[in-house]
Amino acid sequence: MEPSALSVPQLVDRAVRNGIAVVPGSAVIDESGWDFRVVHCRDEHGREWILRSPRRTQVVAPAAAEDRLLRLLRNLLPTRIPEWHIHTPEFTAYPRLPGTAAGTEDPRSLRYHWAVDPIGPAAQYLGPLARVLTSLHALPPATAGLRGTTPDQPRERIARQLHKIQTTLGLPPGRRAHWSHWLENDYGWPTTTVPVHGDVHPGHTLISHEPGGAVRLTGLLDWTNARVDDPATDFVDLYHAGGPAVLDTLLTAYRQHGGTIRKGMRDHIVELGDFLWVRIALLGLHTDRPHLVATARTRLHELGTPP
Repeated sequence: MEPSALSVPQLVDRAVRNGIAVVPGSAVIDESGWDFRVVHCRDEHGREWILRSPRRTQVVAPAAAEDRLLRLLRNLLPTRIPEWHIHTPEFTAYPRLPGTAAGTEDPRSLRYHWAVDPIGPAAQYLGPLARVLTSLHALPPATAGLRGTTPDQPRERIARQLHKIQTTLGLPPGRRAHWSHWLENDYGWPTTTVPVHGDVHPGHTLISHEPGGAVRLTGLLDWTNARVDDPATDFVDLYHAGGPAVLDTLLTAYRQHGGTIRKGMRDHIVELGDFLWVRIALLGLHTDRPHLVATARTRLHELGTPP
């Protein structure tokens, strides 16, 4: 059985014992994250803090790597990222970055509710985000403290996931054949791998509302899944959250900022977006969260049989 994350009183106690004078009654829990329990609180100087504790042992080591990564990336990206003040295997604390999440995910349906029109005339969101991704993808893996991987490894990982989902839950008719063909065809697959954030969705992007109605990107959160991988990885969740219009706007801005869009990359992102439901189903099975499995199975059947 997986160990449970620290409770709210335990998180606050850890903060106080580490010198953060948490104002009594200011702690507000956030249970939306898949990997961590998060608490928002305020200290006696009015500074807002994020406290978090892992839900699963599998994210403890990646969190330690995230701590190192954030130190290395500081001042290398054109947006703000968290600056951890305290980190142990059970507990992390850092000052809350300014801004609010660009959207939230419904925990049952896994559909996103945007707090901003991401492609509206007042949105200075996808362009700056594309600039961040371009800067990140251009970094040598060693600069980010990440081990290199080969372009074949993302495909090999998906092949393993496809085999596992077929043997555990099965797939709708035609889906396995479609994805098997996708794996066998070189079209759209990466020829190089780069440092990626690995979890770029609206809930991890912070925005501010400026005078006159403008919306501005202010930060990028939660680097636990950062690794060297297919650059397409960093477009999948935005496509999932906002559909083709958001994806096309983001890709256009990415190219304008100097990002490389390989042949077939857009089609590949769409395939990865559909395959996301396989990953969610497997996560639900692995972490004993049947609602994730049920939602993923429903969405897989909604995809239907490919033409």
